[in-house]
Amino acid sequence: MEDLIMKIIDIEDRAQEVIRDAKKADMELDNRVKSESQKLREDIEKKVEEKNVTVKHIEEEEADKKIEQINADTEKHLSELSEKYESNKDKWVKNIVSDIIGR
Repeated sequence: MEDLIMKIIDIEDRAQEVIRDAKKADMELDNRVKSESQKLREDIEKKVEEKNVTVKHIEEEEADKKIEQINADTEKHLSELSEKYESNKDKWVKNIVSDIIGR
């Protein structure tokens, strides 16, 4: 009978050890999942930040091109206006004076 009790105690001790090992493995797995999850989150955040920088750079380049085009168009229109003024100013002055004097 004493042998039977000793076997039961031994089985209980081994069962407790198996439970401890299982709990330890569960905790290690949980920690590993948390660690890998955090690493993935950081990697994703890093990639998102890199894409944001890339997108911002592209948008800035596009804005610069649009600004250059607007400036070029403005210069062209100012030049055309200046040419029109230079070629017509005397005629416009004569017309204005004529309209004021009434001739």
